[in-house]
Amino acid sequence: MAAGFVAIASVSSMSALLGWIFDVPSLREYGFDGRPIWPWTAIGYSTLALAFLAAILRRQILATMLWSIPLSLGILSAIQTLGGIDLGIDQWLFGDMVRAYPVPHPGRPGTNPTTILLLLSLAGFAAMTRQPRDSDVRGLVATATLGLAGTVALLLLFSLRTYGAAEHHPPAPSSFVTIFALASAFIVINSDFSWVGLLSLGHKDRRMLRIMLPAVLLMPVVPSLIEALLMRAELMDEVSRELVVAVLNVLIVGMVLYWAVTRIAKGQSALIELSEAMEHATVAMTTTDGRITHWSRGCEALYGWSSEEALGRNKYALLNARCEDVQHGLPKRPIAGPLQLVERRRDGREIWVIEHSHVVSTPDRAPAIVLSINDVTQRVAAVRALSESEERLAMAVAAHQLGIFEWEVTSGRLEWSPGTEQRLGLEPGSINSFETWRAQVEPEDVQSLLETVARAVQNRADSFSWRYRFTQSRTGVRTVEGSSRAFYDIDGNLIRTVGIILDVTEQHEREAALRRREAQLRSILQTVPDAMIVVDEQATILQFSTAAEAVWGYRAPDVLGQRATMLIPAEERETRLVEFNTFLARGDSTVGDLITATAEAANGHRFPVEMRTGVARVDGKLLITIFVRDLSQQLATEERLSELSAEIAHVSRQSAMSELAADLAHELNQPLSATSNFLAAARILLERGEAVERVTDLLRMGSEQTQRAGEIIRRMRAFMARGEVEIRAESLERTVRDAVELVMVGTGQLQIRVAYTFDPDIRHVFADRIQVQQVLVNLMRNSMEALRHAPRAERLITIATRKLDDALAEVEVSDNGPGIPAKVLDQLFSRFTTTKGPSGGMGIGLSISKRIIEAHGGTLSAENRPEGGASFRFTLPLVEEDE
Repeated sequence: MAAGFVAIASVSSMSALLGWIFDVPSLREYGFDGRPIWPWTAIGYSTLALAFLAAILRRQILATMLWSIPLSLGILSAIQTLGGIDLGIDQWLFGDMVRAYPVPHPGRPGTNPTTILLLLSLAGFAAMTRQPRDSDVRGLVATATLGLAGTVALLLLFSLRTYGAAEHHPPAPSSFVTIFALASAFIVINSDFSWVGLLSLGHKDRRMLRIMLPAVLLMPVVPSLIEALLMRAELMDEVSRELVVAVLNVLIVGMVLYWAVTRIAKGQSALIELSEAMEHATVAMTTTDGRITHWSRGCEALYGWSSEEALGRNKYALLNARCEDVQHGLPKRPIAGPLQLVERRRDGREIWVIEHSHVVSTPDRAPAIVLSINDVTQRVAAVRALSESEERLAMAVAAHQLGIFEWEVTSGRLEWSPGTEQRLGLEPGSINSFETWRAQVEPEDVQSLLETVARAVQNRADSFSWRYRFTQSRTGVRTVEGSSRAFYDIDGNLIRTVGIILDVTEQHEREAALRRREAQLRSILQTVPDAMIVVDEQATILQFSTAAEAVWGYRAPDVLGQRATMLIPAEERETRLVEFNTFLARGDSTVGDLITATAEAANGHRFPVEMRTGVARVDGKLLITIFVRDLSQQLATEERLSELSAEIAHVSRQSAMSELAADLAHELNQPLSATSNFLAAARILLERGEAVERVTDLLRMGSEQTQRAGEIIRRMRAFMARGEVEIRAESLERTVRDAVELVMVGTGQLQIRVAYTFDPDIRHVFADRIQVQQVLVNLMRNSMEALRHAPRAERLITIATRKLDDALAEVEVSDNGPGIPAKVLDQLFSRFTTTKGPSGGMGIGLSISKRIIEAHGGTLSAENRPEGGASFRFTLPLVEEDE
């Protein structure tokens, strides 16, 4: 467009110059007689046009040389006009033709052309420098030139008839065209003028400005035109016309000022609002090397650095900025495009920002970079948290051997997460569609899964779960389960599912084994003879087995939910409940202990029971399992066995006495014979009349022998007595000595010695004296039998007692006989085992002795002595001195 205006100016000025060269008045006057463009004026306009053309072509030197010509012409013309001198150059060109025009100073450029030449030349030189301060000057020059062009046009339209005779040269018509074209070309070349920018297509007030700008330029001419019209019409005198012109000028100036001030105020207000908004935004401006030239309050709030502290410093050095996208060092200048940076606030805290940069470049100013900064610290933290969450999810998926899959229902495509198929024992890529999946799954499970999907689609369920079996796995049949998230289209059709899959083969096998064990356990519990009751921490019955129904006579539905105390007598319930709470407080320390109690059946019958308990904690709840056994039959059997044992012991004692009968008869014969002799001697002495003292002595000695025989019979009767077992405190030494004296009756010919070693700390034991003596008699008789084959001088039985601890006393009966045969030693206390050979006893004596000692809470053992002979030891409960 600028070149077009330059062309118009060139044609207009060159045509006028050609009119002088070829003496064609119509070309130099444009049809207006007596109003030509002078040769110097045409040359000045032509060189201006050529200078503008050189500027458009960026030929700065040529443009400068060309601009110097019109500038020189303008200066010379101004000197002559203002100084009132004539340099004699006005008619150098075409003098004869110039002098033909009857005007003052023919050939000299007029005031308007001189002004135009000076203004546009100076403006051209200013445009060459492109300094920011010259922009307003160039805009003012262009505006003034355009105004002069308008003035020339108006003067041409309203020229007075007498103007040609005036002393001033009237304006040439071609001057208007040339001046207007040159001014327009200059404006287009310098399109950065403020008011030109306002006229751009993007400005919201461009329509108003396009109307107002020509009006403002032309309105100052209106009063002069009105004055000319009034003068031509001779309507007013000169004073009145000047008054009208003054009033109109005041009105025009006032209107222009009002409009200008209003527009400036509105623009200033909008600019202040925009500036405030920009100040609160996080915006900064820097030079191309990163130095801060503007630091908004938003930046101050974000970084903590004040504007005074930040201005002039390198932004990236100030904030210790770093960027993961920059491989070599820190950025020192803005990088094109959005950039994510880690920057440090003044307080040392690091923040993440995204920086958008925009380069602002104007012809009159150095390029500046506008930085728009967004704080994305929270977003980065959220992204990192999401990334970490995804990593944890991936690790959890890998740790739990989970697989992730996606099924596109419409296409049938199946996709698996890496490693899923391998974990299931499948070939990678072998299942990539629904049909390939169906071929490797149990048909029964396929149908079940399709029914599950159909129900989910029917109910528009967000998710559904499933379990099925792969039959084509390399590792055998694999059971898998999982769940899927369902996605539907707007018509409610299932289009896609995403889910997880887990190999539960081992779990499935464990569940099957658990079901088998549960069925087996249920069968055992239904057939086990002991009753089973399960209660909770409040002693509420939760389970009641079939055996329990048989023991108590209750049906399970009648007792479930009731307190377990209903199964015992009423007077014991409170005590047993306290014991139950104590059991819970003690915990596992009493689990498995045997407890005896009395139970009460549904019909009121009471019976003895023994119980064992087990404790389990399930889902935070304590479950106590009680196994109960009815002791009624057991106690009856034990009572009968006790009676039989007593009978056997009595028979054993009778057998022992029968074996001792001859010895007892011999032993009794001695005191009875002595008594008979003492009585016979007393009778003789009485017949002779001897002294009474001698008779008395004989009678006393006879009485002593009789008492001796009675004591032997008393011991035999006590040993043979069949009475109830009575355990009480007995003297251990006395019990031992009585038993020895009993067994030694009539054995003097065997010449067996008995040695005693009694522990002085032992005085009494808890025992049934007769039963303990029976044990001692059995042990003594066995030792005496063994010593029959030993030399008479060496026959010795040793009886010793000693205190084992605070609760037991030990009695040892040992001899120096041949000992116990090794083949008999392991079975010595079994029934019908004897050491006396085929002609010996029944072999029940030691068995009975063992049962007697165990019934006292002790033990009976036997062993061979290293020095020869056998040793029997048994223990009895000890009675402490304070008892």
